[in-house]
Amino acid sequence: MLSSIMSTRSGFLRLTLLVSAALFALLLLLNTLQRSDQLLVPTRAADVARKEPKATPPPVQDVEEPIDEALVRQLEQELPEVDYGLWYRSAKPLGYKVNATCAPYPDPLDLHLHNIYWQTFLNGNVTFRLYAAYLDQRAAVKSRIVRVLATANQIGNDFPPTHCQLWYKGRREPIFVKVSEFVSVWVKNWGHTPQLSYPHLLSCPVPKELPPNILDSLPSTVSLVVEPCDKASNSLRVHFELPKQRPSSSSTSISNSTATNAKGLLSFGVCLKGFDFPYVDLSERLIEWFELQRLLGASRVYAYMYDVHPAVQRVLDYYQRTGYLELRPLTLANGMPRLRHYQHMLLQQRRLVKRLNELIPYNDCFYRNMYRHDYLLNVDVDEVIMPLGEQRTWQDVVERAHKIEKAKGGKCAGSFTSLCMINAYFTRVVPEAHNHEEQEAGELYVLQHTLRHRNHSLPGRATKCFHNTRYSLTLHNHFTLKWLSGACNPRTVDISVAQMQHYREPDKKYELSELVEDRSAWRYAEALRAAVEQVWLHLDDVQGQSNDAEEQSALEEALVEEQESDLEQQQQQQMMLHPPVPVAKK
Repeated sequence: MLSSIMSTRSGFLRLTLLVSAALFALLLLLNTLQRSDQLLVPTRAADVARKEPKATPPPVQDVEEPIDEALVRQLEQELPEVDYGLWYRSAKPLGYKVNATCAPYPDPLDLHLHNIYWQTFLNGNVTFRLYAAYLDQRAAVKSRIVRVLATANQIGNDFPPTHCQLWYKGRREPIFVKVSEFVSVWVKNWGHTPQLSYPHLLSCPVPKELPPNILDSLPSTVSLVVEPCDKASNSLRVHFELPKQRPSSSSTSISNSTATNAKGLLSFGVCLKGFDFPYVDLSERLIEWFELQRLLGASRVYAYMYDVHPAVQRVLDYYQRTGYLELRPLTLANGMPRLRHYQHMLLQQRRLVKRLNELIPYNDCFYRNMYRHDYLLNVDVDEVIMPLGEQRTWQDVVERAHKIEKAKGGKCAGSFTSLCMINAYFTRVVPEAHNHEEQEAGELYVLQHTLRHRNHSLPGRATKCFHNTRYSLTLHNHFTLKWLSGACNPRTVDISVAQMQHYREPDKKYELSELVEDRSAWRYAEALRAAVEQVWLHLDDVQGQSNDAEEQSALEEALVEEQESDLEQQQQQQMMLHPPVPVAKK
C-alpha cells in the first residue's frame, strides 16, 4: 500500500516537473519571440520609410548673372554715355595708359557719377557737370572738334586751363589736347544766381596730325582733366550718328546736305524738352500733336523724360515702338533727385533752374541728330509751325523762303542760320459749330480751337525756328544763339508763308472782338482724323476719350505752366535785337 502511494506521489511529482518544464520552455519561447519582435520593429519602420517616396524640394531658381556682351549691353542701357564696350573689349585687357603714372583709362566703376546721367569734373573752384559729347566735323568747321555739353557753376568768368584726353579704339595711349573754348548757352543778363548750373559747350579740337594707325579713325571717348597725365574721373562716349546713306566716316568733313534724300526732300527733326506731366493725362492732345507734326513734314521726334502720367507713358511707348519717337530719360544738373512730386514742384517754382535745364535737351538733341536732318526745330506740345497760303508742308515753307531771298537778289538762300516763324496765340475760346463735320471734329483740339488773337507777336518774340544743322552752334528754345562762320543771320519768315500757332491764352487780357477765325489747320482735317484714329486702334489699351471740362482745364493749366511769360520773352528778345557775331571758323 505504502509503495503504491509512493509510486503515485512520484508520478505526480514527475508530472509536475514536466508541466513546469513545459511552462518554462513556453515562457522562454514567448519571451524570445517578444524580444525578436521588438528588434524587428525599427527595421520594419526603416523599410517602410525607405519604401515611402521622399518629398522633392523645389528647384533653386538662380537668376543667371549676365556676363560678357550681355553685361555690356545692360550697363550701356543704364548709363548710355559710358562706353562700357570700349572698356571691356579693349581698354581693360590691353591696359590703356601712357605709363604706370600717366593717364590710365578711367575704370567705369571709378567715375564720379552725378544724379545718374551726369559726371562731375572739378577744376579749381569750378564744378563741371558733364552730360554728353559729340564729334563735329561739319563742312563749316575747319577741322574736327569734340564738343562736350556740360554745365558749370559760373557764368561770365574765365575758366581755368582744361585738357582733353581723346581715346581711340586700338590705341593704348590718349591724344592730349587743350579745351579751346567755353561757349555759354545762356546770356548772363537773362538772370543768374551764384552756384546754379549754367549750360556750356566745351570744344576739344582734334589734331590734324595723328599717328598713322588712327589717322582715319574717330575718337571713341573723351575725358576732361586738369593736367594731361591726370587720372580722369569722367568718361563720355563721343557720339557720331549718321544716317545709312551718309558717306564713310573717314572723310574729313561732312556736309549736312546729304540728309536730303535722292528725291530732294528735306529732312526735319523735332526736339521736345523734358516731359513733366505727372498728374495730367494729355494723351489725346499728344497723339493729335504727333500726327500733325508727321503730316507737316517731321520724320522723327526726339523727346526727354522727367515724369508723366501712366496714360501718357503708354502713348510714348507706342511711338517708340513704331520708331517715330526717340525718348531719353533726364535728370537735373544741380543734383535734385528724380522724385515725382518734389521734382515737379521744383520745376514749377524755380523758373531759372527750369529754364537753364531746358537748354540741355535742346542742344543735346541738336548735336545727336545734326547729321540725320537738314533742320531741327525746338517746340512744345501746344505749338505747331503751320504752313500758310500755297504752302502745305515745312518743305514748301523752306523752299518759298529761299525763292523770296533769290527774288530780292540775296545770296543767303540755303545758308540762313535759321528760319523763324512769327507767333500767333490761339485761345481757348471755341467757336460754335456750323455743320456736322465741325461737330464730328470736336474731339480734335486744333480743329476745334480756331480763334486766334488778330495781332501776331512781334518778330523774335515767342518765335520758333527751323535750325539749319550745317551752321548752328548753340540753341535757345526760341532762336539760334551762336552759329558758325559762313552762315547768314537768322531770317524771319513772312506770315503769308507760315506762322507759329501757339495754343494758349495770351498773358494780356483781350476782348472777344479782338479774335479772328483762322482755319488753317482744317486743310489737314481728314488726314489728321484718320491718323489719330489709327493710333487709338493700335494702342494696347485703348482708353475712352474724355471731354470732361474740369480735366481739360487742368490740362490747359499744366501746359501754361510750361510756358515762358511774355515778360521773359521780352527780356530775351531785347538781348537778341542785335544778333550775336558768328563765331570764327575753327
